[in-house]
Amino acid sequence: MVIPINTFYRTYELEVCQQPLHARMCGFGEKDRRPIDPPPIVKLIVQQEGQQGPVDVQTLQTPFFVLHVTLWSADREEERNIISNPPKCTRVLMGSLVSSPSLLKNPAGEQGLYFAFPDLSIRTEGRYTLRFSLMKLASSDFQTDAKSKIIAQVFSDPFTVYSAKKFPGMTESTELSKAFAKQGLKIPIRNDVRARKGGSDI
Repeated sequence: MVIPINTFYRTYELEVCQQPLHARMCGFGEKDRRPIDPPPIVKLIVQQEGQQGPVDVQTLQTPFFVLHVTLWSADREEERNIISNPPKCTRVLMGSLVSSPSLLKNPAGEQGLYFAFPDLSIRTEGRYTLRFSLMKLASSDFQTDAKSKIIAQVFSDPFTVYSAKKFPGMTESTELSKAFAKQGLKIPIRNDVRARKGGSDI
């Protein structure tokens, strides 16, 4: 589900161009992180009112765009970011929850603005989806108690987080990940992934 929102005669739309497939739960330790596979990648598309085709991304003030991710149930009805276990609450979605855009070319040579989340991990098994919320920072946003306006949102497809024994193993990196890594994006690359043995990843 894409939720474009119009602001200043421009429409901002998000497209999840690399969907999360699965992950191995990382539990409640702080060291054993297991990233979502493959890493989610989201593309920003900007349309100008009265103009055919998307806005040239090189004309945008990209440092002012940020994309925030939250964890939701597979049916997109309930936020699942936190487990409440009084007297404390524990985050379920771990890693860098905010991403800045990168100007990159996809494997077809098409340039675009992309947000990558290479180090997200989830503490508990289950079926989930990710919600990505785009914000454009303005000078007023840096004032005390200021809140940035969400200008677009999109959900990922549902994916499964497995226990260590059930996890089928990491997949080989996609062509999109490889193309972006070659352009300097910090994203893990895996080649020649073999079959999983004995309940552990390779």
